[in-house]
Amino acid sequence: MWQLWRPDAARALEDPKVVSSMPRYVGILKGKFLPRFFISRYVPVEWKPDSTEEELWGLHRASIRGMEALMRDMDSGRVHPSDLGNPPKSSLLHLKARIGEALMGSCRLCERRCGADRLKGELGFCRVGNEFRVHSCFDHLGEEPEVVPSFTVCG
Repeated sequence: MWQLWRPDAARALEDPKVVSSMPRYVGILKGKFLPRFFISRYVPVEWKPDSTEEELWGLHRASIRGMEALMRDMDSGRVHPSDLGNPPKSSLLHLKARIGEALMGSCRLCERRCGADRLKGELGFCRVGNEFRVHSCFDHLGEEPEVVPSFTVCG
């Protein structure tokens, strides 16, 4: 349906300026590359249940290097997705979720840094607890042609 509004949007993926400035993004849209979140599922990471947030961020920094190496190997064709097998039980993606939980446990998601424990249902300054409600969602047409339409969700 969006093509009726912006028929030029799909052609932007063929524009040499777009391809040269956003090659990975275009490659993902064309099915040539996998998105980072998908690759992060295949990077094994182990941590202790009582790990501090600082320790989790340290593991994250180290694991990102491993993910970037795997991503380069996949993007170059040296590693095929079928070579990866099953994702590990504990991955970089799981670590990212654990860090997100830590942030929600003492909320620092916005500049107010109210410290509300959203995991226990406490309401923060913004009055949002552990469940977020979607206020609106829509196709946003006001961006550069390369990323139009972008689907926007407002909480």
